[in-house]
Amino acid sequence: MNIQLLPDLAAMATLLTILYFLRRRHLQEGVGLWIVGLVFIFLEAIAHFLYMPSGPRHLPMHVVALDSYLAAGAIFLLAAARGLFPQRLTLIYLLVNTAPLAAIETIYGLDLRNRALYHLVAACGLALGLVTPFFLCSTVRLRKAWWLVLVQAAIWIPVWSFASNQMFRDTAYYSLFVMYLTAAVVFQLSLPKKSLGKISIVAGFTLWSLVFLAHSWVSNNPQYVGVAAAVWDWQKFLVTIGMLLVMLERQVSCNEWNALHDQLTGLPNRRLFEDRLEQALEHSRRNGTRTALTMIDLNGFKSINDQQGHDTGDRLLEHIANNLRHAVRSPDTLARLGGDEFIIIATDLPSEMPASLLVEASTARVRDALKKPLQVGGRSLSVSGSVGVAIFPDDTTDEVLLRRLADQRMYQQKRQIPLPLGDAASLGF
Repeated sequence: MNIQLLPDLAAMATLLTILYFLRRRHLQEGVGLWIVGLVFIFLEAIAHFLYMPSGPRHLPMHVVALDSYLAAGAIFLLAAARGLFPQRLTLIYLLVNTAPLAAIETIYGLDLRNRALYHLVAACGLALGLVTPFFLCSTVRLRKAWWLVLVQAAIWIPVWSFASNQMFRDTAYYSLFVMYLTAAVVFQLSLPKKSLGKISIVAGFTLWSLVFLAHSWVSNNPQYVGVAAAVWDWQKFLVTIGMLLVMLERQVSCNEWNALHDQLTGLPNRRLFEDRLEQALEHSRRNGTRTALTMIDLNGFKSINDQQGHDTGDRLLEHIANNLRHAVRSPDTLARLGGDEFIIIATDLPSEMPASLLVEASTARVRDALKKPLQVGGRSLSVSGSVGVAIFPDDTTDEVLLRRLADQRMYQQKRQIPLPLGDAASLGF
């Protein structure tokens, strides 16, 4: 029992507790896998704490420590690979290919030094490693999974060579080196580019892999054991702190998104719309182009919301928002101002086209989008829309007056629409 490791165990337990309660407060995709991976690292730390160079605990604690590192590496890879491959297939791939690695770690941890045994496991591992990428891609063409074949070859060919030269320690720690280096690379690919947490995580896993690579050399040079031990503890906390940073960055990003977008439809809200409109008008002034502001107010939505319920009303709003989203050009902005009001900012419109044609084109796009009904419980639900269009700079060069004019034209059209008779579930434009 190594009492000197108690502070490290306490620090690791504290960080795990913080991660756990942060996840409970702010649910985020993939964080649960991070916590499970760190639990296995904590289990390795406990095994290291209980480890004795000789005695009944020697072999069991050695096996637990090595297999815990391996399990943690596989879980971190699963967390890092989210989005690169289907999660279920990735899990199966890692389970299948981790099994021969676990055999290598266990054989070495049990102090078995049979070269033929290591060769048998290496041959099985290489065979699985060459076949399973095709399963992961569900095709005979590897496409973006070709690098997995290289990773498997980079593990098992050196393991065979190490076993042939009776370098059994290297068979165990070199495998961990490749796994943790792969985790560093996959986290580099999957985490956001401008993330401080990403820098910490990638640096931590890279350092971790190099510690595994240098383990045999340090064992043969005991004067460096103290330095290696310090680095050995450092990267665990570097990775944990990086994961905390990523969680906080995600939460900040989520809060910023929520502040600028409508929660139901995901469209820009009034705050983001005002910023986009200001930018669009400034762009038109600089480039001599036009900007069209299209105000849309749904007709008949309140009746559907009252008669069919708010859930149906929300589904209809999402349906309309999606249809309108496909009706606008990529540089344009579609926003929801609240309730059943939407607005479109169309930028970079040609200056030579008559304003009347721009108004007709804008109205036609909205009309076509609203024609598509929503099917709910065997019924076809749709609404019409009152549309008001104002053109910058033809109608006015003032932003406030432009919005007011589009709003007035929309309400003018709304007053001309007769009230629906009977069932208001389907209204024409």
